[in-house]
Amino acid sequence: MTILKSMCAFYVISILTTGCNVVPQLEPPYADTPSRWRENSQGPASEIDPQWWLTFGSSELNRMMTQALLYNNDLAAAERRVEQARAQAKIAGANLWPAVGLVGDFSDTHNNLGDVQKKTGQLSVAYEVDLWGANRARRYAGVARLLSEVFARDALKLVVMADVGQAYFNLLAVKQRKHISTTFLNNVAEVLAIVDVRFQAGAVSAVDVAQQQTELASARANVDLLTQQQILAENALSILLGQAPQAIANELLFAEIALPGIDPQQPANLLQRRPDLGQIEMQLKAANADIGIALAAFYPKLQLSVDALLANPQPAGLALAMAANLAQPLFQGGRLEGGLADARARNAELVEIYQQTLLIALKEVEDAAAVRSHSQRRMRALAEAADKAAEAYRLSQEQYRVGAIDYQTLLNTQRSLLTAQNNQVQARLDVLVALVQLYKALGGGWQANS
Repeated sequence: MTILKSMCAFYVISILTTGCNVVPQLEPPYADTPSRWRENSQGPASEIDPQWWLTFGSSELNRMMTQALLYNNDLAAAERRVEQARAQAKIAGANLWPAVGLVGDFSDTHNNLGDVQKKTGQLSVAYEVDLWGANRARRYAGVARLLSEVFARDALKLVVMADVGQAYFNLLAVKQRKHISTTFLNNVAEVLAIVDVRFQAGAVSAVDVAQQQTELASARANVDLLTQQQILAENALSILLGQAPQAIANELLFAEIALPGIDPQQPANLLQRRPDLGQIEMQLKAANADIGIALAAFYPKLQLSVDALLANPQPAGLALAMAANLAQPLFQGGRLEGGLADARARNAELVEIYQQTLLIALKEVEDAAAVRSHSQRRMRALAEAADKAAEAYRLSQEQYRVGAIDYQTLLNTQRSLLTAQNNQVQARLDVLVALVQLYKALGGGWQANS
């Protein structure tokens, strides 16, 4: 009963002595966002689907995204960092509770008078009264850093998903270029046969034959180069999927990937849709709490303790001691001032980082929107150019066969066709990559309350 009364008194004292909070009021960083985007919207602004990759119409890409979210090693490491931050937050809040310890001791003494056994037990309770809010600030900072790691994980998730999308489209584009180059190689071989026939007939010189043989060798080398690029693209995508490098068979052709429309909301909405901004905001809250901790270090600390000693045999039975200790720092050689200056400088640094991150976020949206818009127009123009180049090549083959044009004209149309088709593939890839980058820049459907 005596212990219970003492514990009650202990808590009453701690409650009555709870003091003020010296943590400064957090001023939210200034966010200067434009009223609209530079690129004109193609339609009304719409919400972004968190599963934005489905808009490309590829079930294969959907499976890859699922696999990456489950097995990507970078994401798994980010989850472990969240677990570490959760444990650190728990540690940071521990000082808000009393520290209770129990020590037991047993001794057995043998002498001429007989055996003497002594048993003692000591229960100790210690508690630092949070006079200035330092312990609450530590808990707050720990929770803020936990949320910062959660946002960092979510930001990394967006990056990985975008990387998977880009790697997938790049692989399809490389395979399409390889198909174009293989077809071109066959065409060059056919033209060489025509040139050789005309050479045998004395209609052309050996220079034309040698020139076309050069074109054939270059075409073979280009196919080998694209085969190498395909292997590298498959390896890069495999790593993102959390698997060993391996060949990847694709269900869809590059031209079968859909080109979805996306119209971003107002720039101000970006503040709630970018986890990297949320990450820095949480770091800023933690840094603000650190200022409060540094300020509290200048003030006295009140430590309460209760010790109960129970010894057997002991005539008096229970020995109980209760103490309060007040400690005021006087001279620390500049340590406290340095700690406060460091906390304030870190806070100011994070404000600048937040502003810069916001500017970069706005730039990423503008860049991706501009690339998408102009690449789509370029893609349509290059598609027409590729069709005309194919028609010109077909006609030049027929005319060369009957001697209506010279070899150099045929060679030019042959090269123009390869260039036009490759440019068309590159423009389409630019559009797809820009769409992925735009989804990522807009947060990919992520929201702060998620």
